[in-house]
Amino acid sequence: MKKFISDHGVRLFALMAAFLPLLVSRYPDIPWEALLTAAAGILGVGEVAQRAENAKTTAALVKAAVEARAPQRQDD
Repeated sequence: MKKFISDHGVRLFALMAAFLPLLVSRYPDIPWEALLTAAAGILGVGEVAQRAENAKTTAALVKAAVEARAPQRQDD
């Protein structure tokens, strides 16, 4: 389960974020403080997800650059 959440965390987060407006329309008496807290949580989790995706992209680019230079190092 942990691997599934790690692999699909951004998708799961987007699904949860999409349900917030649905909850607001279904239960209009939700206090605004709870909505503000949920919105802040969504923004915070979105930032964490973005940083995780950026870290994976950077790691992939570094690995590709190292692999591209490997033949050059063997010639030296």
